[in-house]
Amino acid sequence: MPRAMSSDPRIGVIGTINRDTIRRADGSTVTSWGGLLYSLKYLSEQGRATIVPVVNAGCDSHDRIIDILGRFPRINRSLVRSVEAVNNHCFLHSADQAHKCELLAGGVPPLTWQRVKPLLTADLILVNFISGRDIGLAALEKLRRSFAGPIYMDIHSLTLGRKKAKGGFHRFLRRPRYWQRYAACADILQMNRVEFELLSGDPLSDNSAVALLRRHLPRVRCLLVTLGREGVLVASRTDGRWRVLRIPVREVKHPHDTTGCGDIFAAGFILEYLRTHDVVASARRGNILAASRCRLPGAVF
Repeated sequence: MPRAMSSDPRIGVIGTINRDTIRRADGSTVTSWGGLLYSLKYLSEQGRATIVPVVNAGCDSHDRIIDILGRFPRINRSLVRSVEAVNNHCFLHSADQAHKCELLAGGVPPLTWQRVKPLLTADLILVNFISGRDIGLAALEKLRRSFAGPIYMDIHSLTLGRKKAKGGFHRFLRRPRYWQRYAACADILQMNRVEFELLSGDPLSDNSAVALLRRHLPRVRCLLVTLGREGVLVASRTDGRWRVLRIPVREVKHPHDTTGCGDIFAAGFILEYLRTHDVVASARRGNILAASRCRLPGAVF
């Protein structure tokens, strides 16, 4: 049974805030802040919960990140700490809306157990793998053992390897060695179609979604596979039985930018889930918020 939400809900958020330089398919370039900021902005502005991000920020960027977070309501910034490292800077080259090449410069260290321990009093924890090294596996597993509430995980950049290159690291898709241990820490697990097929080894279908959960992730209660303009596949377990639904999204005829859509989907889902514990209604709200991002041109931050 889901825990009853407190009258003053708290959402803990684990991830990384990075600088983004995006070269679009049309040749234009946009530089902004990004990463975890997309989830934080929508969680704080669309709901009534207190948002508690736990973030390692590079000493070159910490003060700027604190200033940006100060623009949003209900964000507790006390666990955003400066570390002796250059902050993450992600360089993206978008061939089209679905295909991106990525170079990562800088890099803050993963969060430790002592850094995330204050989140044990939260109503829900979002673990958003922005860099893929946002939290160490041992710390995540201890958090799972110690936290009684739901953990929502977007596995995303955990599936990206790192290869040394001029100016940083090229990111490339690969199946992480311990991905099952990471994913097993989630109650609600989000990934996109490419990530699903990488991890499962099968084309996405209703049957393959259930097979992945039964074979590898028996503890996960809900799997969300985001499908871009096709919406989202929701596989949820109730009373030991799996139900799979595909929830469409209203078409955005002229999308400007899809950067951050997955992070914003997660924010919408979480806000509705804390209110209703209804995964279908939550996925619909996630779709609505993610689509609203596509209509915004240029940088958000």
